[in-house]
Amino acid sequence: MAEPETKPEAEAEPQPQPELEPDPISVRYEMNAQSRFFLCRFCGNHVVTMDNCIVGVEGTDVNGIICRNPVNVEHDDTMSRSFLNRLPAVNVRCNACNKYIGEKFLGLTPPCPRVMEGSYLLHTDRMLYWNGTQLRYAPGAYDDRTT
Repeated sequence: MAEPETKPEAEAEPQPQPELEPDPISVRYEMNAQSRFFLCRFCGNHVVTMDNCIVGVEGTDVNGIICRNPVNVEHDDTMSRSFLNRLPAVNVRCNACNKYIGEKFLGLTPPCPRVMEGSYLLHTDRMLYWNGTQLRYAPGAYDDRTT
């Protein structure tokens, strides 16, 4: 008896993959030699470019950077604390890992500099820094993971 002729199986057509929608609130900076920016130390989420940094702050309570227009952060709606000479502020958290990373200054009254209102104080011990060639601890930060 002759064996039945088998038909070659048709190659399975590739199934289209659903396109993944990018997270509309997540901003990523290119890690190249021209870019300088800070990232969340806990999850690596991109937070603010060096161009948006106004001044560094060093003190007994905190080391940080005062900046404008950070990305990938959320802040409280109501005042949660007074910070830096009792200025009204709300807590700021990374929107990826929800870790506390700094404060946002609210409506300030004279003699406070107008540049402070609406600006953010991001704590350098909670940030990493891309310096154009490598990822490092943010300037002014200390590595408390080895102690």
